[in-house]
Amino acid sequence: MPRCYNLLMGYMTELNTLIGLPKDFDTSTLKVGETYSVTKDRERSFPLHIAMLVIDSEWTLYGYAQAVSTENKDQKCTLTFSVISLFTP
Repeated sequence: MPRCYNLLMGYMTELNTLIGLPKDFDTSTLKVGETYSVTKDRERSFPLHIAMLVIDSEWTLYGYAQAVSTENKDQKCTLTFSVISLFTP
């Protein structure tokens, strides 16, 4: 029986389990139940429809959100997420 080999050239992707907001994102606009989109550098993978912490570039925690969809194109990732809960200040 012939054997089939899969030759991989290598593919770089980043698996994220936190939703990191860009520096220019206005965190005061975050509201429970609302949906937002951000574009991040590099191609990334996010688990969909599970609670993940939302953080900013300073590692401040804002609450939980779930990734609704991702699109990897032109070595960037557009993440659409929905806010589940927000922490009190």
